[in-house]
Amino acid sequence: MIHDKHFLSDLQGLTVSLDPVERFRLAIGEPDPWQIDLLRSDPARDETDRMILALCGRQSGKSTTAGGLGYDDFSKGKTVILNAPSLRQSTELFRRILDYKNTDPFCPPIVRQTQTELEAHPRHGGRIIVLPATDQARGMTADTIIADEACFLDDDALTAFFPMRKETGRIFLLSTPNLRQGYFYETRQSAKRVRRITARSIDIPRRAAQVAFDKATMSEATFRREHLCEFIGAGTPLISWESLEASSNKEVRALCLTLSTTRMGASRCPAAPIPPPQAPTSTAGCVTTSAWTSVATTRPLSS
Repeated sequence: MIHDKHFLSDLQGLTVSLDPVERFRLAIGEPDPWQIDLLRSDPARDETDRMILALCGRQSGKSTTAGGLGYDDFSKGKTVILNAPSLRQSTELFRRILDYKNTDPFCPPIVRQTQTELEAHPRHGGRIIVLPATDQARGMTADTIIADEACFLDDDALTAFFPMRKETGRIFLLSTPNLRQGYFYETRQSAKRVRRITARSIDIPRRAAQVAFDKATMSEATFRREHLCEFIGAGTPLISWESLEASSNKEVRALCLTLSTTRMGASRCPAAPIPPPQAPTSTAGCVTTSAWTSVATTRPLSS
């Protein structure tokens, strides 16, 4: 067994330098599966990793992962530009980067550090610049471009950063959902050859308690957007989340909707029979109603 502390420290430093997931474990803790997938993405293995769109639930570790991606490339001597909607968010994102720097056994010599910039010695070449969306910083070039909360960035402000990417560079767009519009949403829905990663809060065990609390206190629309990663607008959904969950239960029969004519409709169409009023009944977990209104009936799906 090896007891040399200096040797073990060097070995640990070498490990985190070669594997961004180990760097994450050292600085933050155990990553979630989606974070491992994102941190180990590599366009040398899969060209779609050249641009990655990660759709994340609230408090899923999105900004922490963005900081890990940025610092890992910085440690390899690359120039990284990180973009966030506001100056406050940019500052918070930079603090995530410092978490990695402060735990890196092989951190390169730093010649400049501000609240939004980290620059290594010229012989190393690494540089990180964190910018709010209001600063387009034209004229810069970068190996890596990372946009945090990309759904909340104006399309022009977001895409203005893309030409800064070097030919071999990468683009990461991470965000919680917003409206069904904009570059992030349209690209996620398109057939473009980009990598798509989804991190729903309900799929992350460490978030279970918070998700349960939010489900009990949030409106359904807000819960679906924040934790189920759904792009939804305002208003009440036609089909509730509980109904969609039940649809995957083989014990529940399919719900089929049919419409009967109303009294007014029958008067316009004498040939149409007028159904007699009936009290609502319940069968096999399904509800059948009729009384001069639309009727919901159930029948098994045909095989």
